[in-house]
Amino acid sequence: MMSSQQLCRRTIKRSTIVALLAMPVALVLADLALAQTPWGACGSQDFSHVNPQPPAPDLGSLLNTAPPRPGPDILYAPLAIAPQLENTGPWNAAPILISGSSAYRSGEFLYQDFIYDDTGRNTYPTDTAKYAGNAADFVELRLKPMSGGTAVRITYNTMIDPELTGATIALGGSTDAYSMPYSANARAPGQVFVTVHGSTVDAVDAASGAPLVSSGLAAVVDTQRRQVHVCVPYSVFEPRGNTQVRVAAATGLWDVVNNRYNFPGTTATATRPGGANANNPNATAFFNVAFRYSEPLTNFATANQNTTITSGNLQNLFANVDFVALANGVNDDMPGKVGGVPQTGRMNRIFASHFETAQGRGSAATLQPTRCPATGCGNPTFSGRLQIYSVYVPSAPPPPEGYGFFLSLHYLSGNMNTEPLRWHQQASQLETPYLSITPNARGPGYWYYGLAAADVFEAWADVARRYKLNPNLASIGGTSMGSFGTWKFSGQYPDLFGSAQSQVNCPSAGTGWVQGTQPPGGVSSLMILTAPNTRWLPQYNWFGTLDTTCAYWAESEYQNLLDQLGYRYNKISFVHGHVGSPMIGDEYGPMVDFMKNKAVKRDPQVFTYVMNGEQHEPSVGVTSDHVYWVSGLTLRNGSVSPPIGKVEVISMAFGLGIPTSAPTQTGSGIYVGTTGPVSYTYQTRDWTGETPPISASNSIKLTAQNIRTITIDPVRARVDCNVMLRVLTDGPLDVTLDGCGPSGVRHFGN
Repeated sequence: MMSSQQLCRRTIKRSTIVALLAMPVALVLADLALAQTPWGACGSQDFSHVNPQPPAPDLGSLLNTAPPRPGPDILYAPLAIAPQLENTGPWNAAPILISGSSAYRSGEFLYQDFIYDDTGRNTYPTDTAKYAGNAADFVELRLKPMSGGTAVRITYNTMIDPELTGATIALGGSTDAYSMPYSANARAPGQVFVTVHGSTVDAVDAASGAPLVSSGLAAVVDTQRRQVHVCVPYSVFEPRGNTQVRVAAATGLWDVVNNRYNFPGTTATATRPGGANANNPNATAFFNVAFRYSEPLTNFATANQNTTITSGNLQNLFANVDFVALANGVNDDMPGKVGGVPQTGRMNRIFASHFETAQGRGSAATLQPTRCPATGCGNPTFSGRLQIYSVYVPSAPPPPEGYGFFLSLHYLSGNMNTEPLRWHQQASQLETPYLSITPNARGPGYWYYGLAAADVFEAWADVARRYKLNPNLASIGGTSMGSFGTWKFSGQYPDLFGSAQSQVNCPSAGTGWVQGTQPPGGVSSLMILTAPNTRWLPQYNWFGTLDTTCAYWAESEYQNLLDQLGYRYNKISFVHGHVGSPMIGDEYGPMVDFMKNKAVKRDPQVFTYVMNGEQHEPSVGVTSDHVYWVSGLTLRNGSVSPPIGKVEVISMAFGLGIPTSAPTQTGSGIYVGTTGPVSYTYQTRDWTGETPPISASNSIKLTAQNIRTITIDPVRARVDCNVMLRVLTDGPLDVTLDGCGPSGVRHFGN
């Protein structure tokens, strides 16, 4: 029989195979059509052949041990592959994957755009089957000199019908900004405007609008990889020998009937975008503008883009491309230069997910599979293969063991850029610097279930292969819904984190819980259910006593349970409502000090684990059936409400009992933040630092409620295959001693 971990791995692998098998005819035919395609002045190129990229290195940032490993299976899966990141034809350079940056790589100039940043000003047509609310969102722009012309590649996030998307590239500089063609309602400096929609491409003189005719001007569309390849012959535009060639680009929707850009009306219809208004009746048709090197990383980094699209003047967004460097094959990420690839600080990273429910955007209300109707959950707000997270990289180099790691989760209606920057900055300045990430979690409000939960750990897996992390120094935190996620993942995976610190925690999925009523997210989403799992995971929490959004009374019940269990916690209460930073003036020193150097507890002698069946989601790799040195947990009855089972285990072989708790401390104080002094009350509990010894023996005590199977790793439990099991169970229970053969399977309660 396969373990649940093996089953999950097979599920992920099978889903990948199913996805591949679902498209072979179309994709094989597409590849055959693209093979050795004539490409104007740039020659014939084999666009069906993929130039492979080297896999991300294993930096030792994740535990490289045999299962059960801490956390869900998806955390340890090989990194996924996205078609948009593949290279074909003449392209070879590895993508940057850091938004708002450019680089010279392998004789190519690359610009990496932000993804899902294309709805700040205009709104998409309502026909989601054609436009998917994302059709003009480009991922990347590349240029490369070829023998007969300049190759340009535009990569889109979504490509359902390439004829419905257009892009104009402005080549060369000019004193004036000229009207861009095809009713774009925008202006830009340039010598030549090249416009491509589908596989149709033409060029005009920017100043006069006169067509520039050349048989070498050509475009090739690769719908599989969502890429458009354009060849601009040197007879149309000659950049060679110049060290500063001005390039600008923008994308919009195409009106096929009228052969022009599909410029916005006042409100969107099925086929026309919205965005025009009384003050701007001739709204710009563009949705996405390239070469935005100074976007503030707030929301989806669209401030400069929105200003540009509103004004219709693209003159401030451009790149100066060095064609001499390209001819010489220079490799330069331009660190520290305008437009260069950032090395430290906050940045947005793009990664490939294992899951794409659809291209573009969706509108699913939930991603919690157990709560979806028979037809499924639908498509999340951000459905596609490419996803994004923010990362804050310390300015100091990583220690030999790697950076500490801080997983920071965003609040309801937030995204990867909305968690407090100051929190991450202070964590990066510790003696052992902490690198922080905030995943986008597939949308603003999925409460860290389903694909939103998978996104968190896919982002972690990605950053662990890009930066050196210390797997023994990991911490988790967040605000509001992000604090719900903090409590959720602390309970699911207490062996992943050394500490948890958060503010205004939601005790249930959903907000506005009134005492005496049902929790808004249902009883199965109550975080107090899995609070007993956090024995080895100390917590530090800030609450507002006037908070009705996430219910201060329920937050207090959670903390009081920790107190009753003798666990370590810090409850800090401000006379405030449901806000985080204003309580303390954007100053996170106490929280950062709390996380400092708190190592993850890997194999304790005693622990409690409540398995919540609603949190166990193997279909997306978010497995919750193992912790520390036990695995293969299954519920005897998964239909009960809430669907939970509980095990309490202690290995006598450690010769250690339960850590001794110190008395509960209460009091008050004044905290001085960046906005001045703020009063607070506190309730805390710690351990004395002493763990009473017990007589060591080759035995394990196990208590189980509603648990049908459990597997024990004898090595990590410090016992052998002859271990004496002292079991108390409320029903049939099969206990397997891993690696002990048939005699290692024991039955109880039958």
